[in-house]
Amino acid sequence: MRDPYGLYAKKVLKLKALPEIDADPGAADYGSLVHEAVEQFLLAYPQSLPDDAEAKLLAVGEAVFAQALERPGVWAFWWPRFRAVARWLAAHEKKRRPELAAIHTEIKGALEMEGPAGPFLLHARADRVDVLKDGTLALIDYKTGQPPSPKEVAAGYAPQLPLEAAIARFGGFDGIAPAAVSQMLYWRLKGGAEGGEEKSAGADPKQLTDDALEGLYGLIAAFDDANTPYEARPHPDRAPKYSDYLHLARVQGMGSGRGRGGGMRMAIDRGRRTKPAATRMNADAHGWTRIRIETKSVFIRANPRSSVLRLEAGRT
Repeated sequence: MRDPYGLYAKKVLKLKALPEIDADPGAADYGSLVHEAVEQFLLAYPQSLPDDAEAKLLAVGEAVFAQALERPGVWAFWWPRFRAVARWLAAHEKKRRPELAAIHTEIKGALEMEGPAGPFLLHARADRVDVLKDGTLALIDYKTGQPPSPKEVAAGYAPQLPLEAAIARFGGFDGIAPAAVSQMLYWRLKGGAEGGEEKSAGADPKQLTDDALEGLYGLIAAFDDANTPYEARPHPDRAPKYSDYLHLARVQGMGSGRGRGGGMRMAIDRGRRTKPAATRMNADAHGWTRIRIETKSVFIRANPRSSVLRLEAGRT
């Protein structure tokens, strides 16, 4: 957990920093534009690619960037980067397409887990989920900045792809059958001379998924405990260098947070470090699928009227 207060302020309080007057789009704005351009391109060509894929992607990019391109700073700095991204992406897609059975872009998913104090609903919006011809799935996260390292992912500091894999494992993504994830990838769409690069989140997607599920349940249990404090920055050394909400958290006035709330950090670390044993699954007469992870019994059942799945711990 890098910045839980920032997440609370943004997602729960719905607070958003005001942009500077007449400011050029920053890195975050550029990332949003790139995501939108890639999504529209994939929606236009979900099966086979056109011969002039790079030109088609650039045309989509021009439409998406539209008003932003009127600013000299964007035209001089961001647009050349996108041209390089388009060149790399078109070539990489051409190599990748023969492996794919289907592509899903900007797809929503959910997984409901039963914690000690009640249900916890995990939501995700995946940049891209590829269905491979071997029946497994590939999760792809687009990054215009630096992607997390495999070490950070394994330690639980970048859990997005492993948690998406948990949702995919139990069929929580709309229109995608339950399946194992065989690839967790970051596509760094950085521009520059190379245009982009593909990086793996880890060599063992199954283990990362198991660890993410176990770690998440540990967090749910910890925060369902009324004695667990809610720290603004439980791990100051892992906190982001900049946050729009740092002044609201009043971290400087009350210290960095190091040494405070040790019980919460211990609970979080326990959940993150727990290594689950091999997962075993079998369906009972009522349609429940039983999964045993360490000493916990977790049950999953699909709701036929929605895409939400339900995990319940402690049933016997």
